Amino acid sequence: MSWKKACLIFYIAVVVTAMANIEKVSVWVDERLADGPAPGVAREVRHVRNLWRETGLAAVSRKMDCDLAPYFDETYKNTLACRDAPATAKAAQALHDRLDPNQPVLKGDIAVDTTGLLAALAPPHPLGTGDEEATAPVAGAPATEHQEGPKLTAAKLQAPHRMLVVGDSLAIGLSLSLRRSVAELDGVQLFEEGKVSSGLANPKYYDWGRALRVFLDKYDPDVVVVMMGANDAKYINVNEKPRPPGSTNKTWPEVFAMRLENLLGALQDKGIRNYWIGLPIMGDPAFAKQAQVMNEILKTECAKYSTSRFLETWNLLTDAQGNYSTFLPNEKGVKIKVRANDKIHFTVAGGDILAQSFLASLAKDMELRPKKSDATNTTASNKP
Repeated sequence: MSWKKACLIFYIAVVVTAMANIEKVSVWVDERLADGPAPGVAREVRHVRNLWRETGLAAVSRKMDCDLAPYFDETYKNTLACRDAPATAKAAQALHDRLDPNQPVLKGDIAVDTTGLLAALAPPHPLGTGDEEATAPVAGAPATEHQEGPKLTAAKLQAPHRMLVVGDSLAIGLSLSLRRSVAELDGVQLFEEGKVSSGLANPKYYDWGRALRVFLDKYDPDVVVVMMGANDAKYINVNEKPRPPGSTNKTWPEVFAMRLENLLGALQDKGIRNYWIGLPIMGDPAFAKQAQVMNEILKTECAKYSTSRFLETWNLLTDAQGNYSTFLPNEKGVKIKVRANDKIHFTVAGGDILAQSFLASLAKDMELRPKKSDATNTTASNKP
């Protein structure tokens, strides 16, 4: 066999393999290229995916893929090839609409309805009533024993102007969704200072106690959003017994709590309202238990400070039974990927869910106003 024939056979084999796995290839390309250096490549891959779906071979391949799943520990059950078929004509049409090659797999399915959210939560009274200073937290004032996070009152605080997001890679993912949402708010700037693989476990790698103080001086934020703890949770031994009182040897949860006081204390000293976004459910059962312990530590420590609030996210990315799920249905009944393949991070769609939950909590505490449209501004300027 000549080398030309060998190359041709190899090329055909690669094409056939890629087409048979085009659903998975499309997801992989969207995750890495849609918002990156080659959005055109991602668009062409979606074109090929759509052509494949229209052929009879696609249905046969999908059925074979799912039939073989039980023999491989159901590793295919969470892939696009095995998602549930639409139960209604409306869901089928929604699925057909998803074939639009200009629509990425991971974008735009679970949108953050900022305008609708703020319209529902907007107060009936305008700003400037004089209640803002009376309800603002006093710097350095500790929370009461039964208080969790900042003390909430009927009157909302003044609208934030500078919002800072800090934390590990989860915070970086969250800030991608917040960036689009905050852009719709009037007079709010977003500053992002995330550090991959960081936490409180290894200050030699990244000292968050020092870094946070630098960022507070640099940006002078009104609100700080923190999402961190996934890397630190790996050090937790869920079966470890607490040390006797006065012992010099402390458990990692105790060490983490002490370092956490350093961060929250810095925010309390400046009177900056802050929201610690809890860890969502994790795909690995053992790591999920560690993450739950981490969330309890975060919740307990945040409750000690009047400027801090812990926000639960554990159930935001679960299925109807409360279990971890890579895919969740959107409002059209189409399943959208919300978690990354490592079962720790979330996709942009998953980040949108977390961002919308945070904005809902923030809107209950502080005035948030959507930007006025150009038409509204023009009408207002034409008034006598």
